[in-house]
Amino acid sequence: MILSEQIKEIPNGVSEANKLIDGLDECLRLGFARLTTEQHASLAELAATFVGSPLEAPLSEAVAAVARSEFLVRHFCLLASARAALQGAQYDALRNMLHHGLEAPSDQEERGFSTLPSNAAEVLSSVQQWLMELAITGFQHLEEAAVAPFVATLENVQANVELTGLASLLTGFVNELLRFMPSDRHPNLPMFRWSDLWTASFVRTQHGTVPLSGVEVSGTVTPLGIDVRSHENFAAVTVFGVLQDSVGSRLVRIPLNAYKVDVIQGSEIWDLFGEVSDSILKALESKKVLQFARAELLPNQDLLLRSNPEVGQAADPFKAIDSLPPLPALPPIARHPVHLAEVVLVQADAGIPIDGERLPSDTEFNEKVWKGAKQIIGLMRFDGEEWRLQPLCVKTEKSTVISGESIAKARSKSKSKTLATLRERSGKLLRA
Repeated sequence: MILSEQIKEIPNGVSEANKLIDGLDECLRLGFARLTTEQHASLAELAATFVGSPLEAPLSEAVAAVARSEFLVRHFCLLASARAALQGAQYDALRNMLHHGLEAPSDQEERGFSTLPSNAAEVLSSVQQWLMELAITGFQHLEEAAVAPFVATLENVQANVELTGLASLLTGFVNELLRFMPSDRHPNLPMFRWSDLWTASFVRTQHGTVPLSGVEVSGTVTPLGIDVRSHENFAAVTVFGVLQDSVGSRLVRIPLNAYKVDVIQGSEIWDLFGEVSDSILKALESKKVLQFARAELLPNQDLLLRSNPEVGQAADPFKAIDSLPPLPALPPIARHPVHLAEVVLVQADAGIPIDGERLPSDTEFNEKVWKGAKQIIGLMRFDGEEWRLQPLCVKTEKSTVISGESIAKARSKSKSKTLATLRERSGKLLRA
């Protein structure tokens, strides 16, 4: 996983795909009820791109129907699928290029899709109808009356545990839309992001991901660092590490996620994950391994901890990562350039731009760390224009700094116990 050369070139087709996506996104901005000749030409070009593919006939039919102002849910399902397919192709091309630079094999395992729960047909149909109405109206012309009523449907999605992924996606999407209502008063709407969320939501109303069954493992994990993503109602933390067990060493992810309320922010999101978070944060702070037993390792290299791990002996992330194969490709439904997160080891002077936007405001990687940096373990990301490196762990002349190592100390100093307070108050309300 050692990346020795700066990646500068973008694979053929990536920029061309961006132009097609931009054309569709402009339709979503204006609203399909307001399309001009220019937007219809963009849709025709999109359809022509899929000639010879399974999408050729149905997508051409959908584009022709839209040109007649014939708006049906299946037409927008196809447009969303086409957009997702373009971004999936970009993901594959970029990942293959990166792995060529790493001199590592680039697997493209196809895991397909699973059927959605039969008891969710009605609510999924309601979601699709709402997504179509957003597209017809256009993001630039949305008002609260077009978004707020969907909250009742969203609650039904959230109540179905088999739709958790879709529920978390829609929750963030709806809350963000409501913050911008009415949208015509905001000159700089996040159109690409909203189009991404619209696309991902539509695709996930049609297909579920194949459930993965893992194998039981026991051993140690050397933490490499963390990636944190959250919005008002959901928090997701990924701990990247190196698993060592009887089979050998390989890269793994420890996923932690939970619903939350907007007042739970910063280091307090770790309270959502239970006792396991204490051990993980202690291991990061002390730069030691996590010892665990009877965990489940999924084929995608996600390690699901079934019990609270113990903090073991000291570890060196830079020795642990040496000569390991990459993590597996994401399933097709999740392939998007923004989800590229390939673990690499680079020299600090390699010239790869640092992806500072993905780092928290209180990051451990300050100016002093960068001045003394020698090597970096990080996640290679692609921002639409170039490769960037999101640091996980930095080796300096005197020490090693790991993302997340200061969180345990911040939690111990904090007097705020928001989650405990909320639980106490909710308990009183229930008893009343």
